[in-house]
Order: sequence, then structure tokens, then C-alpha cells
Amino acid sequence: MQIVTFHRIRWVFGITAALAVVVVLLGTANGQNVLAWIYLQSTAAITSATHIHAFSLDGLDPTCPQCI
Repeated sequence: MQIVTFHRIRWVFGITAALAVVVVLLGTANGQNVLAWIYLQSTAAITSATHIHAFSLDGLDPTCPQCI
């Protein structure tokens, strides 16, 4: 008899819950409205974001020879 661990039960439950959420979001009109709202909010946030040009992320890249 194979022992089922608590980790495996949580993993299976998580996958099942994620699939159920996807089906509900894509299969209902309210779910599709929610997805559209999330998309519009994220694009508006990206469009109106303030970019800081004084700090370059290249300085954090260890493969960048000019940044050392």
C-alpha cells in the first residue's frame, strides 16, 4: 500500500482549485468581466507608472562589464 503524503494532497487540491477557478472565470459572463477589468487595470497602471531613470537595473546584473 502506497502512503499518500500531506504534501501530495495539498498539491492535488491546489491544482484542482486552480482549474476550477479558470473554468469559472472563463465560463461565466461575470468571470469574463472580472478578467477584462483586471486587464484594463493593469494596462492603466503600467501606462501611468512613474519610471525612475536615476537607478538602472543594469547595475544589479553581474554579467554587465560596464557596471562594475
